[in-house]
Amino acid sequence: MGLLTTRWEAKYEGHNLTVTRNEVGRGFSLEWDGVEIARRSWSWIGLGELHGTADVEGKHHDVKVVLEWAGFSELDGRCTITVDGTDIPVTHVR
Repeated sequence: MGLLTTRWEAKYEGHNLTVTRNEVGRGFSLEWDGVEIARRSWSWIGLGELHGTADVEGKHHDVKVVLEWAGFSELDGRCTITVDGTDIPVTHVR
């Protein structure tokens, strides 16, 4: 767990996706290529769902993030990112 933030990163068709959770306020945000496309200001113990849309070259991509409890094996929780209905690999960075 990061001191004040937890971060997950993923790639989708050459684009960078980042999920950052604020450990103090338990809010989290989603970025697509460095641009925030969705934010949740607070969630119960830092868990929940977030939805955003990325517009790339005239195409809309539906992005869904789910942060869920994963037991004691993953203390920061599990982050799942789905783009256009397909789960993509996610890396816990900090």
